[in-house]
Amino acid sequence: MYKILIVDDDMLIRKGIRNVIRWKDFDCEICAEASTGEEALELIKKFTPDIVITDIRMPNMDGIELIERIKAILPQCKIIILTAYREFEYAQRAIKFGAFDFLLKPTKVEDIINVVQKAIAEINKEKTIIEELEKINRLLQEKLPILRENFLFNVIFEMITNEDEIVQMAEVYKIDIKNFVMILAECGIKEENEKPNSHLYLLGVSNILNDFIDKDCSIYTIYLNNSQAVYVVSFECEPSKKEELEFFELLKQLKKAAIECFNIDLTLVVSTWGYGIVELPNKFKECIDAINYKFYFDNEDIIYYKDLSHLFVYVDDKKLKYLKNEIISNVRYGNISNIDILLSELEETLKKSKADKQYIFNLYYLMLIEINMIKAQVLSSSSQYEQEDKLQDIEFLSEILKCKSISELNGVLKMSIQKTIEEVQKHNQSKMGSLIKKVIEYIKANYSYNEISLSEISEKFFVSPSYLSRLFKKETGKNLSDFINEYRIEKAKELLATTDLKTYEVADKVGIPDPHYFSRIFKRYTGYSPSEYKEVVKFKNVRLNG
Repeated sequence: MYKILIVDDDMLIRKGIRNVIRWKDFDCEICAEASTGEEALELIKKFTPDIVITDIRMPNMDGIELIERIKAILPQCKIIILTAYREFEYAQRAIKFGAFDFLLKPTKVEDIINVVQKAIAEINKEKTIIEELEKINRLLQEKLPILRENFLFNVIFEMITNEDEIVQMAEVYKIDIKNFVMILAECGIKEENEKPNSHLYLLGVSNILNDFIDKDCSIYTIYLNNSQAVYVVSFECEPSKKEELEFFELLKQLKKAAIECFNIDLTLVVSTWGYGIVELPNKFKECIDAINYKFYFDNEDIIYYKDLSHLFVYVDDKKLKYLKNEIISNVRYGNISNIDILLSELEETLKKSKADKQYIFNLYYLMLIEINMIKAQVLSSSSQYEQEDKLQDIEFLSEILKCKSISELNGVLKMSIQKTIEEVQKHNQSKMGSLIKKVIEYIKANYSYNEISLSEISEKFFVSPSYLSRLFKKETGKNLSDFINEYRIEKAKELLATTDLKTYEVADKVGIPDPHYFSRIFKRYTGYSPSEYKEVVKFKNVRLNG
């Protein structure tokens, strides 16, 4: 039942509203009556009505004030104003201050019923929205750990690079990373038959870490694969030297406890200190670099990146970075034709460089991780990423550690690339028609922006410019740039025919801000200059109307 409070200093009006309508027929009840604003406020606190029907003019309290005070107590309450015709403008002001609707005196019964039913419909609508929001919030809370881990996974692998976006998403996922270290745990299983369950040991390490670490810290876990996990330990304030030493001592106890509990080989790598979520990728690179040096240390040691500076030899080689980016780019876009050339060039460049052996292994390791991520993204988009694929990806990563030459490293990398490109090409083939449809929709929605181009669109839809160009030509019979120009000219013709805009104004509105270039393009596609076209349209209209 919806509760209604009637407020009016005229008793006859109050009784009339109460008795003239069978309120139960509309699932309503009159919970109380009040003759003044002060009395109404007391009754509102007591009965919490859904609807208040009130006169706008009463002793001792202005109608606007009453509305404001009701809304402060019951924000969702629907207030219906009773007003005389001469107070119409005053009633309109009341609507602005939160009144739901108003009725003019004398009021018809059907008008009261209609406005009450309208208020009930609004109450039900708001209730539905609130229930849906609560449902979404509950679902979000249930899925939050998974969403948070996926997000952090994308951050450390630099799948998301925009810092503002990272910070905003961290707030959504309730991630607050301040002063932190990253710990990479690698779990080696002594018994062969225990390997399928190795991820459970990583979960056990996570639980032990949570037990050992001070409750003032926040710990975020990111599982990389069956044998590796990353733990981000964030402190509210920057630890003192003493606190830092105590924390590192706890890590020793943690490692010892995990090994004793689970009978596993556990390697822990600790990054240098960082601040803020945007530093996660750099700290992850430190951990990846350091894990490859574990053979320099005894099994009981924890590897600290800060202690490894004397072991690293960095190569500041722009060509290596260029080749790495080109290989990844070709894989991402499913382009197999350039891979052999790029791999050969990579091999020759590395042989000529003075790069440390471990630097080379790290380079291939990181490339394989990026390639596997591309494959995972493609397969997961079609729900095909099976456990078999995941294990195959891990095998490629482990294979590089067995390689004895750059040629062998290239061979492992090439196998992974071929598998991934096959999946990318299948994915591109399956989405070919829908891709072009989406591109056309995107052009029609954004033709007025002069930045729109083949390269901008290809980046938007994660395909290479050459692939998109060929596909667009095949599907539509037109070059993409011609399609964009034709669509812009069609829109320009509409504007010239239906508005008094100047040529330069039309040019700007269709995304060609240079009026001279616009005029040349317009004439190429229509045979007229913009001004000539306007005259032709004007002449045709005169003839039709004459």
